[in-house]
Amino acid sequence: MKTIFRLFILSILVFSGISCRKDDTTIGNAHIPRLMIEKRGVNYGAMSGVELRLPFSRAEILVDKEPLVNEFEIRNVELVKVELGMALLLQMTEKGSRDLFRGTVTGNGGYIVLTINGNPIGIRRIEGAIDNGNFYTFVELPDEGLSQLVFNIKETLRQLQTRK
Repeated sequence: MKTIFRLFILSILVFSGISCRKDDTTIGNAHIPRLMIEKRGVNYGAMSGVELRLPFSRAEILVDKEPLVNEFEIRNVELVKVELGMALLLQMTEKGSRDLFRGTVTGNGGYIVLTINGNPIGIRRIEGAIDNGNFYTFVELPDEGLSQLVFNIKETLRQLQTRK
């Protein structure tokens, strides 16, 4: 009787899909990049934006709730050396390039904030339309950790985009 009961319980567990294997929907050490655009205009207390604070400068900026460019529209990220130091280059897909172009045309004079997992790490003033799909920004993180950050972002993008 005990053996039949154990087999019954075991069969329920097996057929109900309960197992000890790792869930394939999780991404370990995820670094999800998004470009958020500054919320502009008068809202008189409307809750349509999110306030972000940069880690080093403590600058606060109100951004739209929805990203200008999400993680599925960022094709690649690179660490580049420019005249003023180390910067991140985010390269967009075709759709991401169009979204970035539209956002920089209508948001001229405002800001775009780079977030990783919802945390702001970089900000760039919009000085004109970006029509080539390449977004450069400095980040408020030490240069020593930037290579690892870029590696983690690339790995996250690879995992996300292969599941798409």
